[in-house]
Amino acid sequence: MGFIDDLKQGLPGVRFAIPDSWKVQEQQDRRAVLLDEEHKVGWHIIHAPWRADFRQEFFEAQRRDIERHARYGYEQHYHQIQVQQGTQRPPVRTADPEFSPLISVERVMVDGVESLFILRRVAYEPILEAVVGNILIPLGNGLLDITVFQHSQQTGYRESQLLTLALQQNPGEGVPKVRRKLGQAHFDDPAHDDKFPTHPLTCVRKAVRWLLAQKKEVLAVTSPQAALPPVGAELELAQIGCAIKVPPRYQPIPDGVLPVPAGVQLLSRVILEGADDPQMLDVRQIAGVTLAPETRQAKLAEMVQQQIAEWQQNGATNLEISSEPIDPPGGSDGGRMAVAVQVSMLLGGVPTHTVARWLCDQDGKVFRFGVATPPYVPTVDAAADVDFVLQSFRRLPKKQGGAWLTSDLQLAPAKRAQLAAQKQA
Repeated sequence: MGFIDDLKQGLPGVRFAIPDSWKVQEQQDRRAVLLDEEHKVGWHIIHAPWRADFRQEFFEAQRRDIERHARYGYEQHYHQIQVQQGTQRPPVRTADPEFSPLISVERVMVDGVESLFILRRVAYEPILEAVVGNILIPLGNGLLDITVFQHSQQTGYRESQLLTLALQQNPGEGVPKVRRKLGQAHFDDPAHDDKFPTHPLTCVRKAVRWLLAQKKEVLAVTSPQAALPPVGAELELAQIGCAIKVPPRYQPIPDGVLPVPAGVQLLSRVILEGADDPQMLDVRQIAGVTLAPETRQAKLAEMVQQQIAEWQQNGATNLEISSEPIDPPGGSDGGRMAVAVQVSMLLGGVPTHTVARWLCDQDGKVFRFGVATPPYVPTVDAAADVDFVLQSFRRLPKKQGGAWLTSDLQLAPAKRAQLAAQKQA
């Protein structure tokens, strides 16, 4: 039994009867890579634990983030490609602000579930053009990402032939003018796919159309996502002792998915791929800490420095840190105070940004709200998310303790019955 068998039985939340003709290239617990000779594409299927929010009202913001992600991924791929020494290589295409590796973002239906289809290039230069399509299906138990990919070493023949035809239709106009007038969208238009049946863009789109046209016997959602809470709804975090409002498109990560200490709630915002780590938001109460009013400000600063020291112990380098006091939600009555912290660093060689807000409440309890961002997300956006959480912060009333522990509540009826039986005897 493996992931492909799980898919055929619908265990990951989607039942997908993968054709027997597809050749398995790789298979792991939640991931499989297959080769499809009929459609001339590869398939990469992964089940990720992140919950996703693809509601229509957030579509434009989602598309903006996907554009940023696609551009960053394109540049990373460019720098990872090994070229022979002395080879003249053109600069990365994204150096031109008018070029976008993102081809399209569409809302599609998979067995009645609103999903996303994202089409992009990850390479587009002489002797290499690579096109990738991601179908993201939100589920009750996470996210299924079905990725279709194809590449070619014959870059530009589609554009060259279409440009030649356009020049014939626009006599007297030079190549640069006609190319600018048409734009990349013209060359990528699906209306031209039939003229270029082996082009990566054509192959990926054709494979996706085939998949989305399958009946429930082949492709069906077995674990649909539950209804999402209304936008702006409050989320009570009993284990942390507070309630917050969740910024758009974040969803709580289910228990047991990641190893997190008690008193911490993680939320994620899926951007483009299930295989990539999403943007993460964490809410926590610092366990066992109660700051006295007279040393509160200094102790809070020490806690911030301790957090930074932990990152350094985990290999963080090139740290740039800013910290300043801010107005706490509800005012500073009773000694309540807050600190805004922003850290940029290299973590595992990857640029990482963290924006956090530390809050010491009137009773000395300390809460932290933080957003860890991929390098392509502006820190100002992360700051807006974490400030949204901070301003919505509300303490939950302490539970009133009774005479019985939880276990006693469960056992009390049995104990009473036992005592009654003993008395009767």
